Amino acid sequence: MAAHAGFVERTPVDSAVDVDRLAWQVLVDGQPIDLTYLEFEVLDYLVRHPGRVHSREQLLREVWGQDPGSMSASAPRTVDVMITRLRRKLGRRHRDSIETVRRVGYRYRPADEPRRSHSPSML
Repeated sequence: MAAHAGFVERTPVDSAVDVDRLAWQVLVDGQPIDLTYLEFEVLDYLVRHPGRVHSREQLLREVWGQDPGSMSASAPRTVDVMITRLRRKLGRRHRDSIETVRRVGYRYRPADEPRRSHSPSML
C-alpha cells in the first residue's frame, strides 16, 4: 500500500487522537478504538497531513493504491462510506475532526486547531 511511503512510527497528532503504527492502534481520548485495516490506513493518512484537503481520487491512489481513472464511477463513493464509518468510530466528540470540503474531498483538523468560520461577509 502506498500509505507506507514515508513511514512514521507514530503520527504527530493532538492529544485526542493518537495513531501508533508500531502498535497498530488508535487511541481516542486514551481509549482504543477498533478499526479495520483500511479504516486505520485512511485515518493515519489524514492525521499525518492535518489541514490539507485530500480529494477522493487522491485517497484512492495514496491509501488504496488504486488508479482512480481505471475504476468505476462509483469508486469515489467508497471513500465517502469509509469516512462515514471513521466518523462514527471517532465518536460524537471527535467526528467533526474529519471535515468535508464540498465538491473537493476531506480534511483532518486536530482538536487543538481552531475551526474556520465562514460568515457571509467572508464569502
